Amino acid sequence: MSLIFLDFQGPGSVAGGMETQAQERFLKPTSTQTGQIAEASVASGLILASGGRLAPFRPFADDDGIDLLIYDKATRQSVPVQVKARTGLDNDRTGTVQFDVRLATFAAEGAGFIAAVLMDGATVQLAWLIPTEEFADVARSGRDKLVMVASTKPGSADRYRAWRHDDMTSLAHALIQHLENGTG
Repeated sequence: MSLIFLDFQGPGSVAGGMETQAQERFLKPTSTQTGQIAEASVASGLILASGGRLAPFRPFADDDGIDLLIYDKATRQSVPVQVKARTGLDNDRTGTVQFDVRLATFAAEGAGFIAAVLMDGATVQLAWLIPTEEFADVARSGRDKLVMVASTKPGSADRYRAWRHDDMTSLAHALIQHLENGTG
């Protein structure tokens, strides 16, 4: 049995025009897709950077702003993390990136974290791991969201510097240290 494929989508055809429109529509991932990629990258990065000690889990529904639950196999402690992702700078001149956390999904109480990550493809380029208890104090308040504008410059001393991690090993270490202190 042989198969024959016919191509009726030559230049100027109706199907060819629709294909071009579809291709233009899919030039970059949606914000939902970017969020999913970031969550998967953070999860896999934490597993690798911790040598398998940290085990990230995803909630069945993340309507409370919990994207990942990070479980430490050594201490048997866990901590919720809300992941916010960006794929580029918001201001090339200043080297800043903005992360928005909707108040509807933000829980300030408890021992959780906001993990704001700057993505380069599917790789976490930079990360900020800020305790939710402190996030509202350092972020700017908007009408329905908290806004974090962080510098990506290597020597920056902005208000978010204390929570900045330049690699996944540093991020994993910060989570392990938190969980070892029994605050998870």
